Parts: sequence; structure tokens; C-alpha cells
Amino acid sequence: MENLDEEQKVLAELIGLEAFKSLVRAFNGTSIYIPKIESLEKTVRDELIKEEFDGSNYKELALKYGLTETWIRNIVLDKAKEIKARPIDGQMNLTDFLE
Repeated sequence: MENLDEEQKVLAELIGLEAFKSLVRAFNGTSIYIPKIESLEKTVRDELIKEEFDGSNYKELALKYGLTETWIRNIVLDKAKEIKARPIDGQMNLTDFLE
């Protein structure tokens, strides 16, 4: 521990010396990026929003997650297109008439 600089000591104390040594061995002098917790939470949040989206519940999701409806629309854009492309239950298509 005495050979580590201040930043390295903080990391070694946080995760433990053995885990720190494992990191050193794995990355061997290269730089690694540690993301902000918000970016990890945002990814999880966006996936939950996509799962809960039913094609019309923009306002409910915006209120639930503290976002604007516009932001919800951006998050679910692909799923909204997919939902709109689905045929309506009981709807016939042109190929039904050709058979």
C-alpha cells in the first residue's frame, strides 16, 4: 500500500487490495473508464420504460419516471413504430382475399 499514489490507495481501500491487484493485472497500465452511476441507472430506467410501454401510456410513464412526455417518446420510439405496424386484432389483409 505504501507504494501506491493517493488515487490508487483510495481505490485499493474501496475494493480491497486483492481486487485492486486483479485490476492491475487485468488492465496492466491501460486507462479504464468508470461511468457515473447516473448513466448505469439511465440504461436500466430506459429498459423498464420500454417494457412498460403499451403504445399509448406516454403520460403515465412520464409521471412515473419524472420525465417529459417528449423524452418518453424518444425512449420508446422504436417500440412505438413496432406497435403501430402490427395489424389490429381481427383485421384482414390483402392476402386473405387472394386465397
